[in-house]
Amino acid sequence: MKPIGLALLLLMMCAPHGSAQEQAKRYEIHTLRFDGNTIISSGVLRSVVVTRQTPGLFWRILYKVSEKLGEKPEYYDPVVFSGDLLRLRKWYRDQGFFHSLVDSAIVYNNEDETVDLTFRIEEGKRSLIDTLQYRGITGAPPVVLEQIRESPVVKTGGPYVVDRVEAELRRVVSIFLNNGFSAISVDPVIVRRYASTNNVAVSFVLSPGKRYRFGAITVAQDSTLGHMISPTVVFEHLDYREGDFFSEQKKIESEQNLNRLAVVEASRIEPQTPVSTDGSFVIPTRVNIRTRPFHELSPEIGANDEDKTFNILFGLGYSNRNFFGGARNFSIKSRMSLQAIQDVDLVRVFKQTGIRDSTLIAKFELTNQLVQPYFFTNKVNMTVSVGYIVEKQKLYLADILRGKVGVGAQLARYTRGSVEWNLERIKPEGINIPLELLLQIRNDLQPQFNSIITFSLSRDKRDDLFNPTQGFYHLGSVEEAGLLPKMLGGLTKTLPYSRYVKIWGVGQWYWNPDDVGDLIWAFRATGGFAQLYGGSTTPVPLTRRFYAGGGGSVRGWKSRSLGAVVDASQGGNALFEANLEARWNLFRTAGRLWFIDLSNISLVGFYDMGDVWTELKRMRITEIAMATGLGLRWNTIAGPIRVDFAVRVYDPFAPPGRQWITKHRLFHDTYGLIQFGIGQAF
Repeated sequence: MKPIGLALLLLMMCAPHGSAQEQAKRYEIHTLRFDGNTIISSGVLRSVVVTRQTPGLFWRILYKVSEKLGEKPEYYDPVVFSGDLLRLRKWYRDQGFFHSLVDSAIVYNNEDETVDLTFRIEEGKRSLIDTLQYRGITGAPPVVLEQIRESPVVKTGGPYVVDRVEAELRRVVSIFLNNGFSAISVDPVIVRRYASTNNVAVSFVLSPGKRYRFGAITVAQDSTLGHMISPTVVFEHLDYREGDFFSEQKKIESEQNLNRLAVVEASRIEPQTPVSTDGSFVIPTRVNIRTRPFHELSPEIGANDEDKTFNILFGLGYSNRNFFGGARNFSIKSRMSLQAIQDVDLVRVFKQTGIRDSTLIAKFELTNQLVQPYFFTNKVNMTVSVGYIVEKQKLYLADILRGKVGVGAQLARYTRGSVEWNLERIKPEGINIPLELLLQIRNDLQPQFNSIITFSLSRDKRDDLFNPTQGFYHLGSVEEAGLLPKMLGGLTKTLPYSRYVKIWGVGQWYWNPDDVGDLIWAFRATGGFAQLYGGSTTPVPLTRRFYAGGGGSVRGWKSRSLGAVVDASQGGNALFEANLEARWNLFRTAGRLWFIDLSNISLVGFYDMGDVWTELKRMRITEIAMATGLGLRWNTIAGPIRVDFAVRVYDPFAPPGRQWITKHRLFHDTYGLIQFGIGQAF
């Protein structure tokens, strides 16, 4: 019998059978269950099989209205179900359950033409890895052997899982590839199972081959562009030199270093044919570079999320991407941004009050910046900037002159650190402030000249910058002001300065429970405080305080409108916030509706809490505000556009007895707020 015919015969023998009448009908899958599994969850098993339970009534009705919006009913297919049975059996074996039994049960409901499907599972005892061997590495260099011993994916005594064993093989191979063994070859993994213990012995068989070094390095640039950078710049940003042991990782990281340069549009490093010289084996490399225009004048019209709210901005910028050579980037940028534009009384602004109008929140910036990409090493860069800012808030108008010197370093693959020194002069002026409030915040409005040093450390292991589905982001920062002016004595006596220490941090975590991407959980926690010291009578400057409320904060309040302080727009010196989001990619496989790709549309449910206080010791749990709501996300080439509708669950500043949403009349007292934004809230 031919192989195809034999396979079909076996499939028919494995297929669950029913009567001829049952097979002729189309039965909708009412339930799909997994029974007997204790170690592996049903949620994981659902991701293994192809058969799906029919969706709820709401989604089926929506499907009848439009196939693009709802979900179609799922019908029983005996061939697919039989394939799932075989698939589950193989999957359990691949997880180390060699004695597992997987069977099925089918119950037909002829009256409503539905079927209930059940996979009956006996998992049995799971096999563990009894022995782990790496053959062919005896003569490997000590550095390679040490790296193999560090952080193995599988260990003796752990469960046998095929995917993990294969991941361990890839890890070991990459270690050899990054230590000069570019011609390494491997045999299929040998797995032996012992009947007496049900455990397995795993053997990796490798043939490292010759050890190669990097050979001659040549630089090739697109000569048709008319603007080329010095080859010295290219060599400075390579993580390898001629004579180093060949490494795939260093080649990739060198490409990343070059692509981070503002002057480079694209780079690619190509290994050439290996050669033998004086008994050693080398691999020459060719570095291909395509540069951007050195000079660019760019108008800017767009939006951003500064101050945790939606801002419309207009600007004009000039860049010199190879300023005096060396790939230095010099830029001049002017920008004006408008916030909460829906609340602005434009007639009054243009005809009467002008920029001082209380409904206008805006900012004008003029900044000169120079970025030195190579500062002692290609992992460290330096930024020098001078800027003039006019910031208009509801109660004040501030002139800010700021000079900054910053050094940033790539400390590890996912870790970055920076040090910044800011010299900042701020001169606020109160606008239409009631006398009673002015007496309380008058110290906040006095001019200041501050020297501020900030140390930051971040670790970013998100899988995507705009739409992360897994991983985390951590940032910690320590800021000090006043020490340098105090040491320098009379240099800053013309203006008062603040002496304070500020510590704050943020943690963001992302989970993808089903590894499909239909539902993403995201959580963020933010906290910090600023504390005056040394008898400072000058408060923390307005530009360095904490603010709450807005589209990226507690969404039931507008930007800078939440706080247990005299006036929320003046900020505070202590902050706590927590945000939880469930991001549901409802239309992931829905296709297109007119010009909209529905897979780019997602829904978000969120819960926010937090507040700002005047100082750390005044923080109270009873003053933590809470909000919840629903949002819509539309993924674009520039990142997600978001719209959120939030209601206040708990308002600590509402009259007693009216703080919780349950004390409000629905549609009468419940306060809702729409927030717009660019990008995810976090």
